[in-house]
Amino acid sequence: MISVGIVGASGYTGEELVKLLLKHPDVSIDVLTSRTHVGKEVSDLYKLATNLNKKFLEPTINNLAECDVVFFASPNGVAMNMARDLVDNNVKIIDISADFRIPNIEIWEKWYGQKHACPELIKDSEYGLPEMKNQREKIANAKIVANPGCYPTSSLLSLLPILDLICEQRIIINSTSGITGAGRNLNPEKLFAPGTENYQAYAVAKHRHYPEMLNQIQNINSDIDLLFVPHLSSIERGIYSTHYVTIEDLDLDHLYKVYTDYYKDSEFVKIINQTYPKVGDVNNSNNCLISLFSSSDKNDGSNLVIMSAIDNLIKGASGQAIQNMNIMFGLRESLGLVEI
Repeated sequence: MISVGIVGASGYTGEELVKLLLKHPDVSIDVLTSRTHVGKEVSDLYKLATNLNKKFLEPTINNLAECDVVFFASPNGVAMNMARDLVDNNVKIIDISADFRIPNIEIWEKWYGQKHACPELIKDSEYGLPEMKNQREKIANAKIVANPGCYPTSSLLSLLPILDLICEQRIIINSTSGITGAGRNLNPEKLFAPGTENYQAYAVAKHRHYPEMLNQIQNINSDIDLLFVPHLSSIERGIYSTHYVTIEDLDLDHLYKVYTDYYKDSEFVKIINQTYPKVGDVNNSNNCLISLFSSSDKNDGSNLVIMSAIDNLIKGASGQAIQNMNIMFGLRESLGLVEI
C-alpha cells in the first residue's frame, strides 16, 4: 500500500482528494493536515462514504516523513518550504499548488510576489500533465511533480496537438470556472453561491495561470503568445474553455485525425466530432472533452475554434494528481479514477 499524506486537506481540493483516494485500492491515507482545523475530526468537516476516524494534524515534517508520497493541496508557498526536508526523507511530492509549475524562478517570483524557498529543486520537478508528449516517463522518474493548474489543463490539452502546425499568432482563450475554482476563501467577489446566477470576468491580463500556460506552449512553439481571459460562474464545478486559433488551409477532418492520434493512448481525453462539450458531461470525472469547429474568412485564412470541458476539482486538480501518483508508483494510470 502507498502511504499518503495530504497537506491542506480541509480545502475543496483536499476534500476531493480524500474522497477519491478512499476508493483507490492501493492507497492508505495516513496523514491529513490543516493549520485551521488541528485536532478536529475529519468527519466533522466533510461527509465521507467511509469514516477515516482521523484528526487533522499540524503540517510538520515529523508528521509527514514516513509517508511514501505527500500531496500539497495548500496555498502557494507552503510546498516549497517543506520540499527539501521531504525529498531528503525519500518522500515523493505532488504539488497541486503553483510552487514548481514555472521553471524560470524570476518569472515565478514576479507573478507570485514572493521569494522562492528552494529553487535548486526545480531541476528535480516535472510538469504533471501526463497527456503531453513524452511526459509520462519524466513523471515516473520525478521526485516532485508540479500538478498543472485547472485552466492550463483545459487549454493545454486543447492546443497541444496543433502547436507545431500553426504560425506566429496570439491565441485568444476564454475560460470559465465554477466557484469551487476559487477555493474556500473570504474574498467577497468570489463568495456568491451556486444558484445566484452570477457570471463575471476577473484577473484580466494578470492571471497567474498565463505564464504557466505560456511556458509550456513556447517550449513547443516559441512564436505563440496568448490572450487569456478567465471568468467566474456561479455553477459549482467545472471549466469550459474556448480557444480561437488561425490555421492556414484548415481541414477539420485532418485535424480531427491529428487530435485522435495525439491522444490515442490517453484514456481521459475524448475528442468529440461536431458536438459541443458540456460541463455536465465531465462533472465528477477525470475526463476532458474536446471538440473542433471552423469558420472561414477570405481575408484572414481560416479560424479554428477549439472547445474543452473538464471538472476543475478532478481533472483540473485532485484527479490529475492521482493520475500522476499512479504513474510515479508504476500503477495503471487510471487506477481509482475510471469509476469515480
